[in-house]
Amino acid sequence: MDPRVTAVLGDGALGAPAHVPAGGFGAVIITHTATDIAPAWRDQLAEGGRLVVPLDVGGYTRSITLVRRGDVLHGLHWTYCGFVRDRGGAARTVPTAALAGGEVTVRWELGTAGDTSGLEEALREKRYELSTGLVVPGKFNFETLQVLAATTLPGYCRLTVPSGSELVRQEDAAAIVADGSLAYLTHVQISDGPEPADRRSEFRIHAYGPAGPELASRFATCVRTWDREIRESGYPSLSVHPAGTPADRLPPGDLVDTPACRMVFGWPGRVPAPRPEHETGAVTVAGA
Repeated sequence: MDPRVTAVLGDGALGAPAHVPAGGFGAVIITHTATDIAPAWRDQLAEGGRLVVPLDVGGYTRSITLVRRGDVLHGLHWTYCGFVRDRGGAARTVPTAALAGGEVTVRWELGTAGDTSGLEEALREKRYELSTGLVVPGKFNFETLQVLAATTLPGYCRLTVPSGSELVRQEDAAAIVADGSLAYLTHVQISDGPEPADRRSEFRIHAYGPAGPELASRFATCVRTWDREIRESGYPSLSVHPAGTPADRLPPGDLVDTPACRMVFGWPGRVPAPRPEHETGAVTVAGA
C-alpha cells in the first residue's frame, strides 16, 4: 500500500478528525451524492482549500467545487454528474405521496413534504395547458433550468408516473404544488426531421386544479426568465453558510435551507422575494 494513503473506516459525514494536518486539508473530495454539506467537511478544510461534492439540488445532482473563506464555502465550478446517494446518518429520506391510485407519485426532493389536499380531485378535472413560447432543437441542454426551478419555485416537487400515463405526460417532471393544485413542466415535439438536431420541441406547462392556471403562469415565467437571463450564463453563484446564520448576514439570493447549512443561489437577472429576518427551519425555498 502507498504509505501516503491512509484508509479510515467510519462515517464519512464526520470526515477524518484524527488525520487533519495542521491548518486543515487542502482539498476534500466526496464521491457520493450528498443532500447536505456536512460541517466536518468545511471545518477540516484549510482556508482557501477546496471541497468537491456531488450535491443533490432538488433531485438534480451537480458536482460543485467550493472554496473555503472563513465559515463560508463559495461555489467555483459546476459539472453535470451522477453518483450513488449518501447513506448512514447523513442520508435523507425523500417524502413521497401516491395519488390517483398510485399512478402519480409526488416527491419532495428538498426534504419537506407539501400539502396534497385536493390533488386527488384536481387530477380528475380537465388538464389546463400553457405554452411557454420556448421552442428548442432536438438536442438541447436545459440542465440549469432544472436547478433554477428547484431553487426558486415555492411548492417545488417532482412527479413520477409509469410510461404512457395520460395524467402526467412526462415520466419524471419538475412540478409545483399549492392550493389543491399542481403544475408541471413538459416538452412536446412539434416538428420532426431526419436528424435529432432538425427536430423541434416546445416547453409547455400542464396543470390541474382551481389554482392550476396561476401555477402554470408562475412556472412559465420561470422558464421565460431562464431563457432570457440564464440560458447562456451558466450556473448561479453559490455560497454555503452554517445552519443558524441570521438572515441579515446572508447575501442576496434564493435561499435553500438544509439541516446543516444555508445555501444562497444568485441567479443572473433575478430579484428574489424578500427574506424574513426571523427565518429558520430545516428545509425551505425562499423565492417567487
